[in-house]
Amino acid sequence: MTYAELERKLTKCLTRMGVESARSESAWILTELTELPPLERALAGQREVAPTLLKTVKDVMRRRLRREPLQYIFGRTYFRKLTLTVNRDVLIPRPETELLVDWVLRHAPVNGKILELGTGSGAIALSCADERPDLRITATDVSSAALAVAAENARLLQIEGIDFRLGDLYDAVAATERFDLIAANLPYVSCEELAELAPEVRLYEPVLALTAAQDGMELLFRAADGLSQHLLPGGEAIFELSPRQAAPLLEKLRRNGFSGTICQDYTGRERFVCAKKEL
Repeated sequence: MTYAELERKLTKCLTRMGVESARSESAWILTELTELPPLERALAGQREVAPTLLKTVKDVMRRRLRREPLQYIFGRTYFRKLTLTVNRDVLIPRPETELLVDWVLRHAPVNGKILELGTGSGAIALSCADERPDLRITATDVSSAALAVAAENARLLQIEGIDFRLGDLYDAVAATERFDLIAANLPYVSCEELAELAPEVRLYEPVLALTAAQDGMELLFRAADGLSQHLLPGGEAIFELSPRQAAPLLEKLRRNGFSGTICQDYTGRERFVCAKKEL
């Protein structure tokens, strides 16, 4: 079997499985396993595939047909400029979260002190530290297993200076600690919504990092309530959430004395709520 034939076979199999991006996934599988960029692989299209590679492809597809995400199968994912280790202890970073990082990089002052709540794999904190080495970043998570993944990513990427701390939201920081900016991509899926998610998410990603009580709003509301204590005057915050949660969170922030706005993601959905503590 040639490389071209194998890629067509993978695409057909993934299409039957219901994968919308079957063509790009088949290309991704071969790129990961051959370590050949797409152009070089295309040029090698009529070459015969080695038996050892065919066996590895079959092993990958066996897991993918059980709807396991490729990121967990390969143990890595790509976020902005970084290659991150991921496993089932952490969520797979979403493309829209890159917009949250953009916002932090634009709004953080020089040498700013940043707090990230719910760091998971460390995607947000590590990207900010990589692109803005002047920032002083504290990243917290309630899961020790997730923090271990984030710390390992920092080691592998040789990104220093992030203070990873274990704790539930602000429990990981001192009552007197204040920050210039707080960023949070917290669990916001309701228990009812979880049952409706794609099997790749519902069956494989950690429930602790996905769901929250109060129709998915509990952690968002608790994080919003802690802003007054932990933001410096003039400080700002950003929350990633479900579009249906944007208006309720914005209303709560305004009741707490913050000005705020709603920002959209790549598809025009209301994905972020941004808040500012007045001077």
